[in-house]
Amino acid sequence: MRRFILYSRIGYTGPFKGSLLDAGRLDTVYQCILTSLFVSHGIRRDVEFHAFLYGKPNPPLHLIVDGRTLHDIRIDENTWKETLNKVLSGGTHPGVSICKEGIEVYAKSLNEYYILNEKGEDIKNVNFKDPSFFVGDHVGLPKKFEDALSKNGAKKISIGNERYLAASTIDITNYILDEKGII
Repeated sequence: MRRFILYSRIGYTGPFKGSLLDAGRLDTVYQCILTSLFVSHGIRRDVEFHAFLYGKPNPPLHLIVDGRTLHDIRIDENTWKETLNKVLSGGTHPGVSICKEGIEVYAKSLNEYYILNEKGEDIKNVNFKDPSFFVGDHVGLPKKFEDALSKNGAKKISIGNERYLAASTIDITNYILDEKGII
């Protein structure tokens, strides 16, 4: 199973009004959900998306979107705005859940994990078995967290020399893993 893990510094951790952009850049979370899990006319059942939200009012929260159980959802932004708001308000949706957990605790539960970083080893040269990929929000991963991941065995891998948007990074990574036949 593939896992994509997004660190969202300002993503709201409670109900919100207005747009996903105005809710602490939850638009980035939404875009990453799309590129992690959706293909034309389908959902990747072998992918989990995790976002760790550190915005107001109740950080941290761990948002999980599980491709194995996700259903009754469209890909438009308004649907995801409603779904995220519902879950952040204590409601439920199949395949979407929230728990009170920080990214450091979750990282310790992983066996094979990588940091997507333009200065890392070329992703095409890495052999994967059960990969999890950390990606930063519009600012990037906090240096202290990135250093802790590296200290615990995470390898930095790169999809290229450019610094891509988080959602583009996930999309390109999915493409490369598809080409390599990695589930």
